[in-house]
Amino acid sequence: MKFITILLISCFIISSSTVSPETYIGKWKIEGGSIIEIYKEGDTFFGKIDKRADNPLCNLNGLDNKNPNKELQKRPLLGMIILDQLQYNDGVLSDGTIYNADSGKIYDVKVWINSDDKDICYIRAYKSFLFKTFKATRVTH
Repeated sequence: MKFITILLISCFIISSSTVSPETYIGKWKIEGGSIIEIYKEGDTFFGKIDKRADNPLCNLNGLDNKNPNKELQKRPLLGMIILDQLQYNDGVLSDGTIYNADSGKIYDVKVWINSDDKDICYIRAYKSFLFKTFKATRVTH
């Protein structure tokens, strides 16, 4: 009986600390300096490039040079949607993709916020079992 009580209390604490969908909306500065704005249309979340890093590693002219589609290589990076078709489920954004303009590749993506500090977000791009996780901090000004 004691175990069941502890289990119920744990479930209540976990469910009460869930991050709401609205918590994701806003601007997030990624390690390296770029800022992504996450927004919602209907039940779907997107993220667009709001600001590029001060010292970008690639695409120095601000265009989507690495895109495998030659017709898209002249489009500007600013304002480009890089997080696409994310769905909110159990406190996490997933089931969407992220476009890496540095390589021109698209990856599956998962985005989550630390429930202990809602100003920190993690973006994990992955293919199969390989992944890379980026930390982002909420921009408040």
